Amino acid sequence: MMNILILIPFLITIPISAINRKLGYIAEAISSVIFLTYSIFDSNQITTPFIIISSIVWLLTSVFSIEYDKYGKWLSPLYATTILGMVIILQSTNYIEFLAGWEIMTIPAYIAIGLVRKEPRPAFIFMAFGELSTALLLAAFVIASIEGITYTYLSSPLPLILATFGFMIKMGITPFMISEWLPIAHGTAPSNLSSILSATMTLMGVYGIFRITYLTLNIPLPFSLLIIGIGAFSVFFGALYAYVNESIKGILAFSTIENNGAILTAIGIYMFSKQMGFQSIETISLYTIIIYAFAHSIAKGGLFLSSGLQESQSISFTEKIRDKAYTLGLVLLTSSMAGLLPNLGGIASWLLLENLFMTSFALHSLLSSIFIVAGFIIAMGEGFATALLVRYISYLSLFRNNINRIKNILSIPILLSGIIIITLGITLPYFIYPYKTSIPQYGMLFNSVIITQYDNNVFGGISPLYVFILIAAFSTITYITFGKPKIRKSKIWNNGVNDQEEYTAFAIPNNIRLMLRKLLKPEGEIYIPSYGLDVFWEYMYKIAKSLRTFGRKFGRTLINSSILWYITYIIIILIITLLIIIS
Repeated sequence: MMNILILIPFLITIPISAINRKLGYIAEAISSVIFLTYSIFDSNQITTPFIIISSIVWLLTSVFSIEYDKYGKWLSPLYATTILGMVIILQSTNYIEFLAGWEIMTIPAYIAIGLVRKEPRPAFIFMAFGELSTALLLAAFVIASIEGITYTYLSSPLPLILATFGFMIKMGITPFMISEWLPIAHGTAPSNLSSILSATMTLMGVYGIFRITYLTLNIPLPFSLLIIGIGAFSVFFGALYAYVNESIKGILAFSTIENNGAILTAIGIYMFSKQMGFQSIETISLYTIIIYAFAHSIAKGGLFLSSGLQESQSISFTEKIRDKAYTLGLVLLTSSMAGLLPNLGGIASWLLLENLFMTSFALHSLLSSIFIVAGFIIAMGEGFATALLVRYISYLSLFRNNINRIKNILSIPILLSGIIIITLGITLPYFIYPYKTSIPQYGMLFNSVIITQYDNNVFGGISPLYVFILIAAFSTITYITFGKPKIRKSKIWNNGVNDQEEYTAFAIPNNIRLMLRKLLKPEGEIYIPSYGLDVFWEYMYKIAKSLRTFGRKFGRTLINSSILWYITYIIIILIITLLIIIS
């Protein structure tokens, strides 16, 4: 039975938000702290990590929103209702409660995108994909409920297969990425709403797949391999399209797809190793999912908050914000998302690649090539991710002449997000990760090496704490020796032309655009759209047109207001229901 008491603070927040916007965000922050505290005493090991992650994001975003929200009285209660839906999902004990939370989470976000921006198209796109997701989940849950409405072990893999694709829609994963629905919807929303959409709404998709995977006893190996492949391609194409993107929020939204693809790959490895009986790989992939979820959600929440401080959403026209807390937070967040140690994102990326290559080594068969290729694809995607985040931090904070100032209450949540990420990077693996060892011959101190292993054999090792100590030590020595860094500027020679003396953000990925112009620019286009894509739009349009034609014919034939047809439908449903009950 769902714990109703934990919902009360979030329910109270909604009317408070409708009365007073700032008090609503304060109440939401307090509710998040209560939920975070509750998670410490929660005995459900499956939900606890997701509660902790979500609570941290909601707390920081709510604090930021106190001063940021300039969108009138309706955004705050819609924001609070969206979070309430996610709380219901995390507290659900059966499929009906989960589905109710899923809809409560989705509908207010749809209204907020439409009302606040006054642009119907992004809201409609968001809702269309949201309801497609709901339809698949409903089908999966109806089949699963044959064995019980509460969460019980499932003998059939069909609910897992249907639900996984339903959750993948919400996560923006390939092939649903090609319509750009997630970048359009998340990029159009106000930044505080974008933060919880990309950081925690997509996390609910991860939680849903993981929850039903945990309950499924027999997972087809081809399905787990398909999930790994889809995840790997999502990493690559998400990072690629983020790299060539000109919209600040578009960059972050495609980066969300890249990160979700990595988490999906880890889930696929978990499914595969669970069926193959690779116990240590199953355990390591489980912790990879958790660590990656922490790294993505907290960092992406902070990065979307940073995007809200820019008046222009084109990265080439951003303003440098003169605030040390903001800059430090942004450096920590982007370095984590770029997969650099000792941040948590670096550890997550390392664990994912280790899982892939270790599984290929354990198999020693033709199937090994699938994991090797997936690892190569993800590694290429991570390369683009590093480049796009260097581009992001450079044009938002570091190397710009124009300067803007912000209030501390806006910079502190961004800084705290960065501090949490670096702190978790040098602590979380030692708290939760089971495989640790000491290798004194390599000079590693404090038993600080975490390892991957298969069949009691060490496969690889890394020490985030040791990396942190080395960086801190060398940075201190450099600062003492040379003092504060000095920046020298020289006049740019631009072939004798003075029109443009700055190397623009658009120019950095332009070589990739030129190499992939057939993919990135449909035939006949004279410019590259700001969202980066997409030749796929042409085919999406053709599919949509065909579906509309089919729907019109289907409606005129079978849903034509004839009482005879409706009586026929009722009889058919009654017969199906009786057959299900009898079986």
